[in-house]
Amino acid sequence: MKHIIYSLVITVFSIVMVSCDHGDDEVAKKTFEFNFSFEKSKEGWESLFSDYPLEGDTFYELKYKRTKLPEPLDQNIDALMISGNNHSDDLFSAVYRKFEKLEPNTEYEVTFDIELASNTSINAVGIGGSPDIALGAGGINYKPENIIDNQDSLVSYKRPNFKSELQSGKSNEVFKVIGSVGVSEKIPTPFMLANRNNLKDPISLTTNEKGELWLMIATDSGFEGPTTLYCKSIKIQLK
Repeated sequence: MKHIIYSLVITVFSIVMVSCDHGDDEVAKKTFEFNFSFEKSKEGWESLFSDYPLEGDTFYELKYKRTKLPEPLDQNIDALMISGNNHSDDLFSAVYRKFEKLEPNTEYEVTFDIELASNTSINAVGIGGSPDIALGAGGINYKPENIIDNQDSLVSYKRPNFKSELQSGKSNEVFKVIGSVGVSEKIPTPFMLANRNNLKDPISLTTNEKGELWLMIATDSGFEGPTTLYCKSIKIQLK
């Protein structure tokens, strides 16, 4: 079973709540804005890897940490690095964070504005597929985690507890495709900074009864090789 996914202060962590005027008979819904950079910590962002064998963490070279941007970029700047080597032709990788104290059972239009570093070439050919894989942003109103598939067989797999179609380059109710990880047609490509966002195409997400959402930035690789991304900053608005 294939599920169709980065490599993410409070030096700067701001929440802005703006009331919208909907008239006297309607309760105003607040707009929430979040700005993250990573000078001092991961700021609550965690990682999730899925669609690989249960004991495959080492073989798949799965890594997630706060570190400096790679050369030739400014190595005085901190970022979130996420990396994996996709031996199965089906590796899902994501960074996610819980957001709470939102309005309960409320639909928000959510936008992401992300500055990331990648060394992936555009239009390159790779084993199993192009390394220029889709990047998605979105979320769910329950904690993203793995379930175990084929638990009674010789090889069990970690699978996400939600549906992604990013491997096919498609958006769904969980993820909006906001571009790809390719940054240059030059081969090999040095690490370069790029912006990915859905500012003109928000994704609709609904909170749970406690006013919670888990927002994610993800890839779902069909390229049978390593993908490493660095997230320098994340801006999110829920409106």
